[in-house]
Amino acid sequence: MSQSTHRRPRGDSARTRAALLEAAREVFAERGYEGASVDDIARVAGVSVGSIYSRFGNKETLFRALVLDHLDGELALTTDRMAGRTALQDTDAILRETGASRARSLLDSETWVSAMRCENLRNEMAGYEAATRAAVAKLVAVHRAEGAPEMGVSDEEFAGAAVAMFHGLVRQYRLDPGSVAPDAYSRMMRALARGLAAEHADRHRTDDDC
Repeated sequence: MSQSTHRRPRGDSARTRAALLEAAREVFAERGYEGASVDDIARVAGVSVGSIYSRFGNKETLFRALVLDHLDGELALTTDRMAGRTALQDTDAILRETGASRARSLLDSETWVSAMRCENLRNEMAGYEAATRAAVAKLVAVHRAEGAPEMGVSDEEFAGAAVAMFHGLVRQYRLDPGSVAPDAYSRMMRALARGLAAEHADRHRTDDDC
């Protein structure tokens, strides 16, 4: 996911904006985009409807701002955790936190549906997904440089599989938490890496025999 370039206000204006986005997060998550109204959001935030319109213009712009704020937070969390030496274990924790949050579950679903209907939002989400894959690929490259076995796939390909597995396990956890072991993600990623490395080594041995 590419880094967002939208500007953020500062000071009191930033705090007011954050409060409005938090209220919008609650209302959009519980009622969906179609069911939410600016009046509802203003009521939850404890401000006038005019305050929302003066800052965001309309409901669509407010929702887009909320989605970008949400994606910024998800990307920052991912890149921060990926920078550590215990990235896989940390990702296990992120998976459980993400799956257990009702608000994040509902907002993720609403964002996905909206993105499928709106090309601009879909492009924004695709950019953030690309940045997440890039963060994972960077970690894979570090392990490769430290002597990890060659897997026969590019860092980017492995990162794509890692991100897809994360999303899949989060979805499974949301439906049935007991079906996802606490270390499921880290174990599956290690197994995938070992399997790819073994396959790559076998292929090279076969080539050498020829």
